[in-house]
Amino acid sequence: MSYRVTVPDADYFDRNIPCRTACPIHTECGRYVQAVGLSKDEEAYLLARAPNPFVYVLGRICAHPCEDACRRGKIDEPIAICALKRYATERHNLGTGHDPGRRNLPPAAKRGKRIAIVGAGVCGLTCAHDLALLGYTVEVFESAPVPGGMLYLGIPHFRLPREIIKMEVDNILALGVTLHTRVTLGRDITLSGLRQKFDSVLLATGLNKGRELNVPGAHLDGVLNGIDFLINVNLGYELKLGRRVAVVGGGNVAVDVARSALRLVQEPSWNPEPAAESLQPALDAARMALRTGAEQVCLVSLESREQMPAWQSEVREAEHEGITLENGWGPKEILGENRAVQGLKVRRCVSVFDENGRFNPAFSQEEKVLACDTVILAIGQQADLSFLGAEPSVEVTPRGTLKIDENLMTTAPGVFAGGDVAFGPRVLVEAVANGHRAARSIHVYLNGKNDRTVLSRFRLFRNWEMPRGYLGIPRQAMPVLPANRRIGIAEVELGFEEAQGRAEGLRCLKCQVNTIFDGSKCILCNGCVDICPERCLRLVDLTHLQGDERYETLLEKLLGQPSSQLRPGQASAIIKDEEKCIRCALCAQRCPTQAITMEALEQREREVFD
Repeated sequence: MSYRVTVPDADYFDRNIPCRTACPIHTECGRYVQAVGLSKDEEAYLLARAPNPFVYVLGRICAHPCEDACRRGKIDEPIAICALKRYATERHNLGTGHDPGRRNLPPAAKRGKRIAIVGAGVCGLTCAHDLALLGYTVEVFESAPVPGGMLYLGIPHFRLPREIIKMEVDNILALGVTLHTRVTLGRDITLSGLRQKFDSVLLATGLNKGRELNVPGAHLDGVLNGIDFLINVNLGYELKLGRRVAVVGGGNVAVDVARSALRLVQEPSWNPEPAAESLQPALDAARMALRTGAEQVCLVSLESREQMPAWQSEVREAEHEGITLENGWGPKEILGENRAVQGLKVRRCVSVFDENGRFNPAFSQEEKVLACDTVILAIGQQADLSFLGAEPSVEVTPRGTLKIDENLMTTAPGVFAGGDVAFGPRVLVEAVANGHRAARSIHVYLNGKNDRTVLSRFRLFRNWEMPRGYLGIPRQAMPVLPANRRIGIAEVELGFEEAQGRAEGLRCLKCQVNTIFDGSKCILCNGCVDICPERCLRLVDLTHLQGDERYETLLEKLLGQPSSQLRPGQASAIIKDEEKCIRCALCAQRCPTQAITMEALEQREREVFD
């Protein structure tokens, strides 16, 4: 048997921390998880906050690609990284004024340059945050009456409390950023006007239009667009639905629409003080009396339950609340009488994608009618680029997004674009990454250069131990509000209790710690291989290994000859399956010559802006 090997380098050790690698903003996920487990809450908060001006928001609604990559998931279930981010923020006293995560930074020297940002969503506000810290004068223009973009307009209250959004936005504005609301590009201001007044412009207008469905009956009264529905609900406008609602779509927006339709109430415009626990049932009953939501809600999706792009946890909660799933059906016609919706005719979907993986649904002859009074279409989003009517210098791609280069600049010099309007629908943490990237690009375009220096060192752990019983700790379940109290804006997920947070933090495999082998001390006793509980180590003859150019260079340096000239028995190597390693350190403890140590490659990236 032969083995393919890769000579370790800095990238190799980075890939050994899959949660951080998977995070678009490279959050030190593992380190803040471990800090929670050790009751170091302040450290956990600062680690989570460092790359993320929306850490409170993303502690609740992040798509958590880090969890999909988590190596603990290979053993049982991944670490609840997102929930622990929320845990860290909730145990951190934000106080008033500037975010404490930035409180020790000296005020930036003013640069005399002005930047306009169109769109007060996650991407635009992240860019404003970074540019303000660099000393630029930043003004943000938002067409809605409130900042936050789809955080505020598209995500229901029961998933993201509005005070959380306000707190995050206020912390960014406190850096000196100026916000203008109810200002629409193309109506109140023009792109050419902004280019004349400002040194650079970022377009971060998002995808604020829902896609339409081209079927008979699509224009009947009672047919609503999912994005418009959520915007109206979240802004507090009065909406009346029929008793029976059918929501078409299988993504997160469709699930949000369905859950919102079920609990739609007319909330007061004022914000009352939090009620005592004894009064909460009475207030819930009062909200129920105000309810104008649907009695029955069904979710119609082309995909099977397993194929639905919506998060499975959200789908389960929707079912728990009484929403019916109609999986594997696609709309054929919206039925009506006297211009009012009476039902939705659907046909069986036998496949969603073709043999090349492209979206190309195929249907059988099987049909049925779902009785309903309202149909809400949540089948995708698109950008409203009408503001480009008199701006031929900004080109649009065939996908309907703004054309950009590798630095996020559009075809108009000095005009940048980021977020969904540039890349199409993406998760929120990607929007944060885009905001950071846009700020760097704008800075370099205007008058600066960006120098990065990475300082690396290995830190030795002489008495390394994992927490007792860490492999036996199950993933902690998020506490949720009982279904009979999920009325109006009440937040469904309640956050971890302290014991849960500490236990979940202790489950981390601490992937930043590596087994480092010193070949000059190894006596080939095979003790590390024998004791490894996961069988992730193997001692092999070098003649069984194949590698890249770096491997050949290493052999020349160590043995003075290429691999092709090696003889069986001349030299050996220890190979390791990093996917299986649980950092138990038994190999290091067993080694009689101390050839194996537990060490972490620690890197500090220093970014210098001139």
